[in-house]
Amino acid sequence: MDNKDEQEEKQSSDIKKKLVAKDLVTLKHVEVKKQEISPETRDLAQTLKESYIEHDQFERLTNDELTILETFMGKRLFLERIAIIVNQSRIPLGIPGFKKAELEKIIEDLITKGYMEFNLVGEKKVFYLSERGKYRVQ
Repeated sequence: MDNKDEQEEKQSSDIKKKLVAKDLVTLKHVEVKKQEISPETRDLAQTLKESYIEHDQFERLTNDELTILETFMGKRLFLERIAIIVNQSRIPLGIPGFKKAELEKIIEDLITKGYMEFNLVGEKKVFYLSERGKYRVQ
C-alpha cells in the first residue's frame, strides 16, 4: 500500500511540475474606449486659445505645429519617433493620427519659419529645435 501511495504522490507531483503559468491563468478580453472631450473642457480650451498672448508676434503657429515643437524638449528625433510621440497624445482623444506626408509638411513649414533644423545621419534626417524653437517652447 505504501508503494502505491508513493507512486500516486510521485505522479501528482510530476503533473504539478509540468504545469506552467499559462495553464494556471485565464486571460480575459478587456474593452478599451476612447476618451471623450467634455463640452466644458472644449469651451475652456477655446477660451484659453482666444486669450492666448503670443510669445513671438512674428508667426502664428497652428495647434499641430505647437504640438510637434513641444515633443522635442531638448531632444534630437527622427521622423518616425516624432510620429509616435505626437500620435500617442492624439489617438486616445479620438483625434486622427498624423500620416507621414502630413507630418513631413508640418515639419517643413516649421523649418521654413525657423523653429526647427535638421542634420543628415546616414540617409535619414534627424530633427531638432533651433534657438527660436527653443524660445517658443519655453
